[in-house]
Amino acid sequence: MIERTISKRFLSLAEDFKVLLVTGSRQVGKTTLLKMLLDDLRNYVTLDNKASLNLAKEDPESFFILNPLPCLIDEVQRAPELFLKIKELVDSSDKKNQLWLTGSQKPRLMKHVSDTLSGRVCEIDMFPFSQAEKQGEPYRQSFYPEFDVRKPSPWEYIETIENIVIGGYPEMLSVKMENRADWLASYISTYLLGDILDEDESLIDILDFRRLLQVLAARTAEQLNYTAIASETGLSVYKVKKLVSLLVSYGIIFLLPPYSGNTLKTIVKTPRMHFTDSGLCCALLGIEDSGSFLKHPLAGRIFESYVVSEMIRNARNNGDYANFYFYREENKGNNTGPAEIDLLKEKGGIIYPFEIKLNATPVIKMSRWFDAIPDDRRGMGTIVCMSNEKTLLSKELLVLPVSMI
Repeated sequence: MIERTISKRFLSLAEDFKVLLVTGSRQVGKTTLLKMLLDDLRNYVTLDNKASLNLAKEDPESFFILNPLPCLIDEVQRAPELFLKIKELVDSSDKKNQLWLTGSQKPRLMKHVSDTLSGRVCEIDMFPFSQAEKQGEPYRQSFYPEFDVRKPSPWEYIETIENIVIGGYPEMLSVKMENRADWLASYISTYLLGDILDEDESLIDILDFRRLLQVLAARTAEQLNYTAIASETGLSVYKVKKLVSLLVSYGIIFLLPPYSGNTLKTIVKTPRMHFTDSGLCCALLGIEDSGSFLKHPLAGRIFESYVVSEMIRNARNNGDYANFYFYREENKGNNTGPAEIDLLKEKGGIIYPFEIKLNATPVIKMSRWFDAIPDDRRGMGTIVCMSNEKTLLSKELLVLPVSMI
């Protein structure tokens, strides 16, 4: 069993909150994690069980007589009728750690949470496996650039590429290679489309939905352009916006905002869209193994999305709420094209720039736009790449193998 980074943090938070809610996209391991943390004193009930679901919706009081606190309720979004009773129960006692909840359909779930449990619940987002978890180092700290000694990459070149292609969904680690595409196709039609149709059953059909996902996959690490996506899919701009919003809330994609601080100029206003899981992105593009990945024209952009996603989940899994951005300034300096920095991590007023390259031999000029950040705010810069060791290109420029995030 692979240990999850949020395990210790979850148990620590449980000491200070009455209700803990673990959210995240489908099949990331929410239930598995909490069942591992259960003790003999806590009841467990899943609302995937039809009888339990019916009782929860029709008679919340009887539901909690049968399932008294402390309790773990799985897929709580299925029965919003429970939330008022949950509020009543947790308000009747000063005890912490009374109720654990999991939920997947975030827009609807969070509306009920904010309406009834504000101030009583701690929400924890759960992601697909991070590479640190897959490497057996779940408590690797949130990454900030520093250098002590040269260190070899924990994964070889091809092993890194294979893990990018596989992605982080727990099931994908055990499914045979020839069956991965079938598992992901089922995931799309059964879970993702099902959740979307629960929001609006007339919004989209399976063929158009799969086409939309393929178009989005081909645009990973690009600035979001609703009009272009609508043109490619044949959907209205309104539908594209609504579906993108739902995919963000379900944790399938995320939007990286442009940096808009007063000290940096930027003309760019639109966010950059990234897939949260590289395995899903690869599958949608027909990439099945390391060979087809390296030959694919979008390999560099998939790699960028993978790195950005790993950086953010590494931070969030460790309770680090640093801000993340990208930087782009058009036509900077004698028509040399846009100035771009793939990722900025801002914490405590310091901005750490990252350049991301699917390259094993980085050079200093890859960091040429880092000086767009004022000296008094710029932290150590990093080139994240396929190098086989952590090293330095200069006193203020770190080379980081991607597998060390």
